[in-house]
Amino acid sequence: MSAPSVAAAILELLGRHGVTRAFGIPGVHNLPFWDADAESAPRIVGVRHEQAAGYAADGLYRATGQFGAALLTSGPGAANVVGAFGEAFVSGSPVLVFASEVNQSLRSSAGPRGILHEMADQGAMFEAFGAPARRASTRQEAIASTVLALRDAWGPPPMGNYIGIPADVLGEEWTAAIPHIPRLPAPDADPHDVSDLAELIRMSVRPVLWLGGGVVAADAQQSARALAHRLGAPVVTSYAGRGLLAGDPLLVDAPVHEPEVGAVLADADLLIVLGSSFDGMNTKNWRLPLPTRRAAITLGSLIRETVDWDCLISADVGLTLEQLSAALDDAGITARTPWLDVSSIRRTVVDRLLADPRTRPAMTWVQQLEAGWPADGAVVCDMAVGAYWYGGYSSQPRPRRLQYPVGWGTLGYALPAAIGPASLGIPTLAVCGDGGPMFALGELATYAPESLPITLLIVDDGGYGMLRFDQQVFGHPERGVDLLVPEWQALGSAFGIGVERVEQVGDLAAALGRAHEANLRGEPRMVVWSQALFPPRTTSPRWFED
Repeated sequence: MSAPSVAAAILELLGRHGVTRAFGIPGVHNLPFWDADAESAPRIVGVRHEQAAGYAADGLYRATGQFGAALLTSGPGAANVVGAFGEAFVSGSPVLVFASEVNQSLRSSAGPRGILHEMADQGAMFEAFGAPARRASTRQEAIASTVLALRDAWGPPPMGNYIGIPADVLGEEWTAAIPHIPRLPAPDADPHDVSDLAELIRMSVRPVLWLGGGVVAADAQQSARALAHRLGAPVVTSYAGRGLLAGDPLLVDAPVHEPEVGAVLADADLLIVLGSSFDGMNTKNWRLPLPTRRAAITLGSLIRETVDWDCLISADVGLTLEQLSAALDDAGITARTPWLDVSSIRRTVVDRLLADPRTRPAMTWVQQLEAGWPADGAVVCDMAVGAYWYGGYSSQPRPRRLQYPVGWGTLGYALPAAIGPASLGIPTLAVCGDGGPMFALGELATYAPESLPITLLIVDDGGYGMLRFDQQVFGHPERGVDLLVPEWQALGSAFGIGVERVEQVGDLAAALGRAHEANLRGEPRMVVWSQALFPPRTTSPRWFED
């Protein structure tokens, strides 16, 4: 019996360390991945475009916390995944890109010489995001690069990687043992920084907590809840933190962009950010009304470039909250009465939106989706007006249920990203406009043969509705935004996918229920509603309305 290939050893290494799914396309330069016979290898889900491989791995991580791999060929194969990798990397999803590179034996030390798929530096495309890019020239380097990539993916913070391996090296034999990789401990916070934060809390009477995706990644929800109740602090979340503290009386379950929620931030005297990079889309490019005193516990360096901080702790959120609890004990800070009753804020926002003729259809749409899709299913949003409404205004029952790609803001995310959680059997709702699906219609040929439990929900407004609104606001001519859209039922039939068209918004919940029942039988579905929706305040043209 021959020894396994380097590609097989990589897949075995990934599988032994928790990777259950990989996504990709076979190419002449990466065929050893498909030829591999590895006992613990992740299942490879074949997609129709390399970008979908990256999005699917991203969607898998956001829904489950499991990271996936994208298996790609060299040159155009690797280049095609860059957009998806950018969204994942900026959003903190540790997607592992394994791409073949041209044969080591054919390369010239002087530079490119015209080999098919050759680039001067294929990994540089990924380094542009600040991602680690490892180029292996030997089989030993290929396995070592995989080990380092897994460690980066575990974090903290979780980080995506590029691993480039020459095609001839992928096919070489691997005769050594498969290494076991211990996880590195998370960094502890400096006790002096924790004491400084405890002192800021002691001085405050109106603190507010801002919870982000780092709280989800660190599994620190209960510690964050305990801190909120100890301080009597209202809680707001970033998009990545949606679903945290679901149903808690201290949760302000509405976007910070709405005036009622902005007033909470403006009235507070201390903002404590937990596990968030405090990015521009969540903060109106840092022009939200904020307390004068601000502190944060989060990993990553981006937050240093946002606003001024009185205390900034770069450490694991969960461990630091344990240290902070002890410091608050030492300072004699016991449970406080909430300084503000936030229980009616969501209801006030929703009632106002339902009373406004411009926003009533959109808020009704959100309510229909809440009623029609089960809590144990995933929801993946695209860059589309209907998805902006659901991503910002729905009440999420748990963390990791909702995905909203505002890290890099990539249109076309939802249709392919839904493949990730659905590949594990999780019923997944992909919320799209009519423009985004056109980026990845080929993946309907992945949905059907894989029997993926996906419902593709399309709000058809005849083009790029958000850009049309932008042009109206800026007084520009409406150009390039009115599009030819397919006849959806004919399109679905071409792939063997059932399509239901909904005429009235009040019928959406029932249609989603029927689609979900089909998904449970392994049948993907499409639901289409033709409607132009007015954009929400979470979109930048409406940030600063009176």
